[in-house]
Amino acid sequence: MNLLTRHLTGIVDFEGRENRQPFWLWILIVYVVQFVVMAIAIVPLMASWVNQMAPAMQGDPHRFDNDPQAMFQIMAPMMQNMIIMMLVIAVLFLVLTVAAVVRRLHDSDRSGWWALPYYAMQIVSPLVMAAIFPHYFTIMASMTAAKPGSPPDMTNPAFQQAMQSMTLMSLANVLSFAILVMMIVFLVLPGTVGPNRFGDDPLQPPFH
Repeated sequence: MNLLTRHLTGIVDFEGRENRQPFWLWILIVYVVQFVVMAIAIVPLMASWVNQMAPAMQGDPHRFDNDPQAMFQIMAPMMQNMIIMMLVIAVLFLVLTVAAVVRRLHDSDRSGWWALPYYAMQIVSPLVMAAIFPHYFTIMASMTAAKPGSPPDMTNPAFQQAMQSMTLMSLANVLSFAILVMMIVFLVLPGTVGPNRFGDDPLQPPFH
């Protein structure tokens, strides 16, 4: 059974073990597919945004300096579509890799539940961005519009609220990165030699 067939038919196979070589080859293939899908999806989004920006700036290159809320109104749909795209790609990555990740963890005698925090953060991060970014830009745009050309008033409660939201998102990103590092360490470790509680060693199949 070749690499593609094994992993495509094993999308819901959470039993047994998987050694490092086929696992990382599959992850590479999935990342390439993910990159291609993202590139195909992002080009029309950017083109649409440029098409909206060009007429808005025509004849008044400083329009958005004087009216930052207009910039946000144009950017908001693109940002929302980008976040939706990130969420869809995260779900696609989860579907294609979660079973392989569980089998790889099994190979080093670890429970597949170790993968749960990583995949949870992959879904939660876009949702946190969707909740925070629009609110943040709305506050910043309104403050800039109130005092064009002036730096934000750091004592303004609205500004402090916006900064707290961004701090929360930064903490979520730091936590996500820490979990990613933990998962990479687990996934690059060699499997246990010989049988373990999850099955036979894929590198040393038992003799029959």
